[in-house]
Amino acid sequence: MPREFGFKENLMHKSSELWLVDEALQNRAEWFIENSGIERYLKAGGRYLDVGTGKGHITQRVLEDMEKAGTPLAGYYGIDVADKPLKKVQGRESARLEKITKTDQGKNPMGFAWANADALPFPDGSLDGASYVFSVHHMNREMTDKVLQEAKRVTNKDGYIFIAEDLASAEDQEQMRRTAERDDRLNWGKGEHNYKSDEEWKKYFDETGLELVANEFFESETKKGPIPHGFYVLRKKQEDKT
Repeated sequence: MPREFGFKENLMHKSSELWLVDEALQNRAEWFIENSGIERYLKAGGRYLDVGTGKGHITQRVLEDMEKAGTPLAGYYGIDVADKPLKKVQGRESARLEKITKTDQGKNPMGFAWANADALPFPDGSLDGASYVFSVHHMNREMTDKVLQEAKRVTNKDGYIFIAEDLASAEDQEQMRRTAERDDRLNWGKGEHNYKSDEEWKKYFDETGLELVANEFFESETKKGPIPHGFYVLRKKQEDKT
């Protein structure tokens, strides 16, 4: 079920329907996909989930890219506790699927559901991967532990868990402030900021029963300086695979 939000949050969700905001969200999705290289780790016919999907631009773009490459996915679903895909996204998706059907190429659905990250509506081992794009730092340690256990539950033994995060260390307070300020602007208000450095993330993943397969680093440029990001491709450690 969707959360109850106040005036500011409802205004933000309504404003996101504007074409300028939609275009900015599309551009950010393309920027993330290009810099992270996430599509290299997706397999044809795979089923994936984007947790905290927001307006659904990343899943839609990935589905389209994989189709064009001749390696279509069976699905790239999305869940969120607040947002749902834009009407514009839903319209583009309907037109895309109609075109695919007419050319007899099959269908690759972009499913959406309201759901919590610590209670995913998928059976054990039913997915080939789950992605968390700049969302984990909004959770406290207890919630993050639960969320990653759920990610491990729903992914199969060879599945990947993708995590993209801002990188900031408590040892660099200026970097922390710069990252939090930008985060608040993107999210229209102050939220929880549980940032970690690259070393801290890797240590945490190891403690959580995840092994690192690959990672990428990239930046966002701001007037006050760059914001570093890390993209981590993870899978369950051998002893945790079922």
